[in-house]
Amino acid sequence: MKMQGQRRSTCDTSKWGPLINRCKKILLPTTAAPTVIRIWLLGGLLPFLLLLSGLQRPTEGSEVAMKIDFDFTPGSFDDQYQGCSKEVMEKLTQGDYFTKDIEAQKNYFGMWQKAHITWLNQGKVLPQNMTTTHAVAILFYTLNSNVRSNFTRAMAYVARAPQQYERSFQFKYLHYYLTTAIQLLRKDSIMKHGTPLCHEVHYRTKDVHFSAYTGATIRFGQFLSTSLLKEEAQEFGNQTLFTIFTCLGAPVQYFSLKKEVLIPPYELFKVINMSSHPRGNWLQLRSTGNLSTYNCQLLKAIILEIWPKVTSSTQITQRGGKK
Repeated sequence: MKMQGQRRSTCDTSKWGPLINRCKKILLPTTAAPTVIRIWLLGGLLPFLLLLSGLQRPTEGSEVAMKIDFDFTPGSFDDQYQGCSKEVMEKLTQGDYFTKDIEAQKNYFGMWQKAHITWLNQGKVLPQNMTTTHAVAILFYTLNSNVRSNFTRAMAYVARAPQQYERSFQFKYLHYYLTTAIQLLRKDSIMKHGTPLCHEVHYRTKDVHFSAYTGATIRFGQFLSTSLLKEEAQEFGNQTLFTIFTCLGAPVQYFSLKKEVLIPPYELFKVINMSSHPRGNWLQLRSTGNLSTYNCQLLKAIILEIWPKVTSSTQITQRGGKK
């Protein structure tokens, strides 16, 4: 993973621009439409437009720090699917996105099958509200380093233009199920313990030297597979070590059999301490909220795709009505 330890205030703004909403606004025409068009909108498109109008703001937590000092992957795809999880799941199934995504990646079908068999052989009961697909998605991601690296690059590539998500982001299925798996595991933990649990984990980057000042806000913008093992903190090399106190991540040991916690791309962290060592820096981070550039992007992409056809059909009907 390539990391760049630069501050936004001193960097090229074209590369380190602020997180903004990348969704086009769609406005209903103010002129009266023929009855047939009005009925069609109410029965088909209008519910999506109402959903779209309510999701135009970046998604943020109640304690979010809006200023991000260090953003490793600015504008990366970080959808939380807030308010639309069920609808997105239905669209993924109806559009057969699993087949589309798997066929676009070499050897991924075999990897997915292996992850599926691994889960079935464990013979475990799924946590509440989770599906087999959630479990397989976790294994598919955690067991394959190539999947992780390609997935991370694809999430960052979306930042170039919002159209990239619809046209070339070939991890829509995995992103949704990995994101919602983390969210469901966190909800299950809250139900069991009565309160959200936070975890101290460790994440190392090899051959990367990164430094930040105390109090700075950091956004990784990608899924992080972190370790619960304290030994990680004692193995310094030519690297940067992060000791992270995450409150939005979820342990996945139940699935992967490794003492890991998956941290979602939208979690923000505050630097509470940094120390330098001969072979690398050690940063201690604490969760400070969440922030997403995207929300319900799949539904928005569908609307943007069919809108030109709808407006064309409307014009034809209007001309026909005048006759």
